[in-house]
Amino acid sequence: MKWLTRLAALGAVAGLLVGCAPLPATALPVATAPPTATSTPTATPVWFPPTATPTPLPPTPIPTPTPALAAGAGAPLLPAPFDNGAGWFSPTGYAGRFGVAGGVLSLSTTRPRAAMLVLARELQAFNLYLSVVAEPQACRGNDAYGVVVRASANGGRYYRLGLTCNGQAFVETVEGGLPVPRVTPEPAAVPPGAPVQATLSVRAAGQTLDFAVNGQVLFTVRDDLPPYGRGLIGFFARAASEEGMIVTFRDLTVRPVLPPP
Repeated sequence: MKWLTRLAALGAVAGLLVGCAPLPATALPVATAPPTATSTPTATPVWFPPTATPTPLPPTPIPTPTPALAAGAGAPLLPAPFDNGAGWFSPTGYAGRFGVAGGVLSLSTTRPRAAMLVLARELQAFNLYLSVVAEPQACRGNDAYGVVVRASANGGRYYRLGLTCNGQAFVETVEGGLPVPRVTPEPAAVPPGAPVQATLSVRAAGQTLDFAVNGQVLFTVRDDLPPYGRGLIGFFARAASEEGMIVTFRDLTVRPVLPPP
């Protein structure tokens, strides 16, 4: 019986040995390298892109200088024209007021749509060069101011160079208080409104009248009015609305010129 017991024990041991035998080898997966990303070429930034070469503009024309209106003029006829008001009068005093002091003539309208005129009392100059600085103080729209030449003694007939307060220059003949346009108004190199400053100049020689603003001749007019009794100079202010206007004049120069032969 002992040998049967040993045999059974040996069989159990063998079974254990068989159960502990190594498992068959399992093949491990072969690692593959990840696919290499293909880089997309990027555009190289252009930091300073070329620009088109601009076509050069044509040269700006240089304005031709206007003839000197004062060429050949004589000595001043009024050495101190605006020292006092004794040498000036107004044939339209109902339309406004004027005053002269300290080298300045002030002119204002006090009635709606009125025109105020002031003339030199004793100066008679038919052929002349005149220059004055005008400075509107209260001025708007079609209000106007300017200089008067070749006026009759009562102010009933004269030529006037004017500036409106919106920057238009004009020349008119006034006969019996009625203005007659002699030219088509043109823009002047004067800012609109007030206060501004403009130099007005006139050369009257024979039948030719040249009118300039800030040294630029804008108009040339032929004088076709009868010459008798016309030789006064002066200034005007014209209100175009219900409101009045104020303008001052200074640095007046009046010099005689010889008429053309």
